[in-house]
Amino acid sequence: MSRAYDPCTERYSKVYFNRPEVQKALHANVTGIPYPWETCSNIVGDYWADSPLSMLPIYKELIAAGLRIWVYSGDTDAVVPVTATRYSIDALKLPTIINWYPWYDGGKVGGWSQVYTGLTFVTVTGAGHEVPLHRPRQAFILFMSFLGNKSMPGRSF
Repeated sequence: MSRAYDPCTERYSKVYFNRPEVQKALHANVTGIPYPWETCSNIVGDYWADSPLSMLPIYKELIAAGLRIWVYSGDTDAVVPVTATRYSIDALKLPTIINWYPWYDGGKVGGWSQVYTGLTFVTVTGAGHEVPLHRPRQAFILFMSFLGNKSMPGRSF
C-alpha cells in the first residue's frame, strides 16, 4: 500500500458528499432522497432494473457515432481485472492502431496502453479498483491525456 494512501478517505468522502452545499454545487439529490450518500450502497443495484448485461453493444454504438472511448483499469483491481477487460475489448474486434505499449510518469512506467479504432485502453500501475484514489497523479495524467486528445506520455530522455 502506498504511503500516500489514506485509509480514512472513504470516511472523508462520506462526510463531504453529504454536505448540503456540496450536493447543491453538484446538482445532486435534487429530489430530496431521504437517506445519506454512501460510498458503497446496494440501493442502486437493488432497484436499477434497466442496466445492460454488457457495455460492449453501447461501446459499439458510441464508437459508430464517432465518440472517443477511453477505458482504464488499475492493474491490481480485484473487482474488474485487467485481463477480463482486455478479453472484453478483444470481443469488439476493433482494429489496433497502436499495440500494447508502456506510458511514463517522470521516467517511471505509469502503466500500459493500447489504442484501437475508436477506443483506447489504459492501465495504471499499482492502482486498484478506484484508480484516482490509489494513484491520483497517474489518474490526472490519464484524464489530461484524454481531455487533450493525446496519447499517454512516452518516455522522456
